[in-house]
Amino acid sequence: MFSIRLKQLIDHYGTSITAFESVIGVSKGAIAKPIKNNRTIGVDVLEKIIAKYPVNVQWLVSGQGSILKDVDSDLNTSTHQTLENLITITKDEFIELQRKALRQEDRIRELEKEVVELRKDQ
Repeated sequence: MFSIRLKQLIDHYGTSITAFESVIGVSKGAIAKPIKNNRTIGVDVLEKIIAKYPVNVQWLVSGQGSILKDVDSDLNTSTHQTLENLITITKDEFIELQRKALRQEDRIRELEKEVVELRKDQ
C-alpha cells in the first residue's frame, strides 16, 4: 500500500512524520493522516516530497524498484545544479567579510546605546 511505503520512506531517513512534513513544507497532518488512514496523498504533496528527497517515484507509487532513485543517472544533473549554486571566495576574502560583519555588529551596538541615551534625555 502507498501509505505503508510512505511510512517506510520516512523511517528510511530516520525522522518523524511531523519533521518530514516540516521539511517538505506541508501542514501538520498532510502526511500523518494519510498514513494513519491508509490513504494516498495529493500530487502537490508528492511533488514536494520528490523535490526534497531522492525517492524513486515508481517505488513509492507502485512498490516496484528500490526506495531511492538511481543515484548514478542523476549524478551529473545533481552535480551541475550544485556547482551552479556555489560561490567561491578566497580565505582572505572570507576573513574580510567576517571582519566587516563584526564591525557592523559593533556599530549596531553603538547606535543602540545612542538611542537609549536619547530616550533618557527626553
